Amino acid sequence: MQPVETPPPPPDSAPLDQAAVLAALRARVARLEGGGRARHGVAPVPVCDGIALPGGGLARAAMHEVAGTSPGSAAAFCAMLLARSGGTVLWIATDRDELQAWPPGLARCGLSPANLVLVRAERWSDALWAMEEALRCPAVTGALLATGWEAPARLDLTATRRLQLAAETGGALGLVLRPDLPNPDPSAAATHWRVAPLPSGGAGHGLEDPRWQLELLRARGGKPGGPWSVTWRAASGALDLEETEVSAEPTRTRRARR
Repeated sequence: MQPVETPPPPPDSAPLDQAAVLAALRARVARLEGGGRARHGVAPVPVCDGIALPGGGLARAAMHEVAGTSPGSAAAFCAMLLARSGGTVLWIATDRDELQAWPPGLARCGLSPANLVLVRAERWSDALWAMEEALRCPAVTGALLATGWEAPARLDLTATRRLQLAAETGGALGLVLRPDLPNPDPSAAATHWRVAPLPSGGAGHGLEDPRWQLELLRARGGKPGGPWSVTWRAASGALDLEETEVSAEPTRTRRARR
């Protein structure tokens, strides 16, 4: 019997040259960075006038989770938050992720391609490493990690605690973008949001003004809230809270009956 030769490992299992990647990221950020962190300090990132949040907005130097019922609305909401962080931001996803950034679309949400660094990792472990390093960088004002949509990667409590510590070190706004799952893993994120699309158009709404339903599921030091119906005004860069709100109680009751 002929001995069986062990086949070589596939190309995507090759170890990542982390030192080279980190040097390239730092060089890219250095070219973009213009004192964004110094200009904005530690002021929270605003979300929407009329929505009361602990501290008045999303805390910097902290991780936040955004769960979407559709990839488009959730990514758009995250892009708006990253743009409002005021400086250089990173959007991190794997090569096979449906949530890879599309700069022209993100620009409609206020996120300029000039301030955006795209990271496409071959493996989930590489994406997680890139997110941690980005959050530690003092020149980065915001970073997003996409877990994937059709087959989201697991992000356990230990991993989110590491990301939270990295955000505290660097001072950036950290976002984890994931699909809305019935039983998500425990997380150390400071806030947990759910974003769902609403029909556009109608009275008072332009055809290109997307509408979302926001829910604050959990908030460290605060209370859950919503759902709120909001409209993104691309022309003015404002997120408007609609006057007629859906009561949160019927929503919770409907979920309880399922």
